[in-house]
Amino acid sequence: MSERRVRFHHRLVYWAARLVIGFAARVPEALGYALADGLGRLWFRVDRRRRGFALRFLKNAFPDRPERELLRIGGRATGNLFMVPLDMARLTRLLARGGDLREVVDTADADRQLDQLRAPYLALTAHLGSWEVAAVAMAQRAGRAHGIARLMKNPLLNRWILDNRERGGLVIHPRRGGFRDLARAVQEGGVGMQVVDQNQRLRGVFAPFFGQLASCERSAASLALRRGYPVVVGGALRRGRRFRFDLVAEPLFVPGRTGDKTRDLLATVGRINRAIEALVLRAPEQYLWIHDRYRTQPKPGQAVVAIDDDDDDGDEAVGDEGG
Repeated sequence: MSERRVRFHHRLVYWAARLVIGFAARVPEALGYALADGLGRLWFRVDRRRRGFALRFLKNAFPDRPERELLRIGGRATGNLFMVPLDMARLTRLLARGGDLREVVDTADADRQLDQLRAPYLALTAHLGSWEVAAVAMAQRAGRAHGIARLMKNPLLNRWILDNRERGGLVIHPRRGGFRDLARAVQEGGVGMQVVDQNQRLRGVFAPFFGQLASCERSAASLALRRGYPVVVGGALRRGRRFRFDLVAEPLFVPGRTGDKTRDLLATVGRINRAIEALVLRAPEQYLWIHDRYRTQPKPGQAVVAIDDDDDDGDEAVGDEGG
């Protein structure tokens, strides 16, 4: 394809996307969110593969609950997932007109933790509620923050979305190679944010997540350890089927260092996982259960975080375990 045709294609996609986003942002809130919720629940019933992932995941999180209830949670959670694009459209429009997210986000719960923090620190979240809203709400509260995200291939659309996020105080760095820029920004006194609850196919750290070993993100934990940064785990929980949220946060912590780098890294990842679990349990019907969280498993002899039921303090025991 010639360069001229590529530029024309980019412009076409850009204006089409802006049209779709603008339309979605103007659909009556009750109608739009009800429709998205219904489509998500229907898709959950139809997609047997994703429903299977969700059921396995939910049985780990709620081993004593009947399967029927777990499927109900999975359906509602998938409805929430289908509402997130509407959140993104409304968020983009709100930021484009210079709006303040405090119009739609109550920060009272998170304030109890965040009022104790001064940058630099790391704010981590999960695919819970509306993670886009959570990122911008945290950034606006901090004044400015830096996050990691996959960038779009269309440069016009990508620039427009990034510019809108920056109006809300959120600077996005690319997933590939962008963590170094984020780390530099935090070292200069900023706030770093990352979503850390997805399966890591390469270079993951293995730790329990809802009772089963999962391959976990290591970058944020490693940075917090090296620099002694406080860590807070939070998110934006949806109130009903609408563009209204509560910004919530689990108790902050500073990773401990013993001098054993492997042990400290595994312990920090385990502590982050426990905070994410506690966060998810606040609103399990808003979590991304359909993700294949346990797809990557450790090889024989690979270090993992072991569960110690006799450890009342919640500290991890590090061992070499097989898959």
